[in-house]
Amino acid sequence: MDNSNGPVLLVIMIAIVLFVVGRRFQRTVDTWAGWGKAIQAVAEAAAKVPGAKSAAWAAVRGMIVVGLWTAALLAVIVIAIR
Repeated sequence: MDNSNGPVLLVIMIAIVLFVVGRRFQRTVDTWAGWGKAIQAVAEAAAKVPGAKSAAWAAVRGMIVVGLWTAALLAVIVIAIR
């Protein structure tokens, strides 16, 4: 290997190192942004929990009321048929 190859190899090695560091930096930035979006999604989901819980309980109460009305109506029909 003569001396003219030394600077070329040095430039190639520096370019490879800068490429690897740049890719690593971009991966870090993307991961950080993804983490921020995940935190935001968790906060939004947590804000929806009380509303979803009250809606679910309202649906259960409504189903109980409809069941009671149905049972009462069936009882009236059975009594009327006898």
